[in-house]
Amino acid sequence: MFQKLRHKMIFVNMALLSLVLLVSFGVIYAIIYANVQSDNREKLNSVPAIIVGAAGSDIPNADDPETVAPPLPVRYSASFVLMADADGKLVDVFSYLDLPETTYQEALEKSWTGEETTGKVTLADRKWQYAASQVALMRVNNGRLMHQEQWQILFLDITDSESQLTRILLTLLLVGIGMLAALFLVSLLFAKRAIRPIEESWQKQRQFVADASHELKTPIAIIGANMDAIETDGEDTINNQKEWISYIRSELGRMGKLVNDMLYLAKSDEEKPEDAQIYDFSTICETAVAVMEAPIYDKKIHLTTDIEKDIPVRGDMEKIKQAVLILLENAAKYTNEGGSVSVSLKKSKSLALFCVENTGEGIPQTDIPKIFDRFYRPDSSRSTESGGYGLGLAIAKTIVERMDGEISAQSIQGLTTFTIALKHI
Repeated sequence: MFQKLRHKMIFVNMALLSLVLLVSFGVIYAIIYANVQSDNREKLNSVPAIIVGAAGSDIPNADDPETVAPPLPVRYSASFVLMADADGKLVDVFSYLDLPETTYQEALEKSWTGEETTGKVTLADRKWQYAASQVALMRVNNGRLMHQEQWQILFLDITDSESQLTRILLTLLLVGIGMLAALFLVSLLFAKRAIRPIEESWQKQRQFVADASHELKTPIAIIGANMDAIETDGEDTINNQKEWISYIRSELGRMGKLVNDMLYLAKSDEEKPEDAQIYDFSTICETAVAVMEAPIYDKKIHLTTDIEKDIPVRGDMEKIKQAVLILLENAAKYTNEGGSVSVSLKKSKSLALFCVENTGEGIPQTDIPKIFDRFYRPDSSRSTESGGYGLGLAIAKTIVERMDGEISAQSIQGLTTFTIALKHI
């Protein structure tokens, strides 16, 4: 499922990026192409018009006509002009290029249509752009001024500009392919990183359901067994069945607590924290320690406290008290008989640091990152002899983080420390 989602993300990302690159490079090439073509047309249109007349006379002489053409500009030296009559016959050529007569004749055949037109032709392995137009020439015939229509066809060598456009197009294609390859790698990495949190969340959800089912299966089985024991002797009185009923009630209580814990964790993923209030964190810690004193002393555990007075914080008072009690219960549960538990609350710059430190077997370093996961317990047998389901630390972490705090754990040489950090007022 996640593999398909990853592939779909890559496909959609590459499709969008390819479209953006195609449009961007297409617009760039279109602008360059339009500029080159506009420059070619400007050059072509600026080639001087041909003037036909008699050299040295105001009125052309019909007996000795001479065609005179002004020189072409240096930058247009790769140009030539053809003059043709109304029948498309070559009359004259004005060119600084050393081209054979057959080339000029071929140029006329490819360009003259009897209409004013423009286009492109290939001559002598070069590309040319031409513009054909009709011009009126003045001649003197038998003492009379006559108008004669001829065709003037201007040619401009555009081989270099066309080659430049081809090189630009190839460059854009190569750059586009290179960018797409790089973007594919980036998309692949991005898709993996984007899917990873979703995949981890999905795996945690599946694990959550599996663990919840496992934890519920045991009390359900116990309840079923006790119900069978009750049913074996249907004539017995309720008083005689109190032992089985008490087992059922006990397991129902454990199931109820488990369901409530799971509901809190499920709601905490969606609900916003309640309206925070300012309360004395020191009082909360002292109250929680007082509640846990009896069970701690029953295990012959040495308890020491160092709680600084008057440390106000903002949050849900009952929930943070629950988190503190979870850490204290956890410390008492895993402290060996005759060991010690140390509780402290101090200010550190802008933070209020609550620490619970206990002796015991400690927590393996490989388990430290996992101990706040739901249903996680280092004991692979998953026994519930200790009375917990592995949700306590997950609930404590959720409570603290919903109050913009942090909870952490460390275990060094049998000394385990849990710390809650909250911003004090």
